[in-house]
Amino acid sequence: MNLSQIPFPALVCGLVGLIPFVFLSIGIYVFPYAWKLIALYNLLNYSVIILSFLGAVHWGAAIYSNNKGFKTYVWSVTPAISSWIILMGFTANYIIIVLFLILCFATTYYVDLLSTRKSFFPLWYLHLRKILTIVVFICLGFVAIAINNQYV
Repeated sequence: MNLSQIPFPALVCGLVGLIPFVFLSIGIYVFPYAWKLIALYNLLNYSVIILSFLGAVHWGAAIYSNNKGFKTYVWSVTPAISSWIILMGFTANYIIIVLFLILCFATTYYVDLLSTRKSFFPLWYLHLRKILTIVVFICLGFVAIAINNQYV
């Protein structure tokens, strides 16, 4: 599938949604130390927001298809709740938090893959998610490296 099959508004909005990931990830390397911490906190919080959105897509699709089962609705809140819990302060180890968020993004992509195979979502959505998820993985991966190398 090429990018032209993805609806233009979805592609543009998806790519715009990557700006905070890219900007804040770069900022962790180039900002003064105090700003690096602000960039890290904002990146972690933005990750939770996006994971909440990715779950909410399932909620909206379930409503649209008049789904009455628990499974989809429970999944739709799982990314938000699980990513929020990791930020609640149970760990102050930022590398664990970032790796957990990467795992959350991987899991949401996998569930979207399964949902697309079941025709719950159109094929273009999975292709858009693949592009966006790869960029998020790269950004969070570089942040994990920065944390490990004590740039933050």
